[in-house]
Amino acid sequence: KLYEMNKVISDTAEYGCYLYTQACMPLLKDFIAKIDTGVIGTKYNKGDNGVDNRRLIEVNDLIQSHEVEKIGRILRGHMTAMKKVGTVSA
Repeated sequence: KLYEMNKVISDTAEYGCYLYTQACMPLLKDFIAKIDTGVIGTKYNKGDNGVDNRRLIEVNDLIQSHEVEKIGRILRGHMTAMKKVGTVSA
């Protein structure tokens, strides 16, 4: 589950999830709609996928204050040639 990566990895993973959602999913939408679910499986989530927002904020604060994230912010500050990512309307 891509959206859970930021709990375990970093805000870089969160950005990757954003990128996937905004850029890849729209490109794959028609293709995936034509695939037989017997070939690729079915949805994993068959129940509640609710989030405790207080816990999410707490975990995000811990992640963002980690030394890897502090260094990541410095490194990303040097990435001045990155292009803006476009968004897709839902």
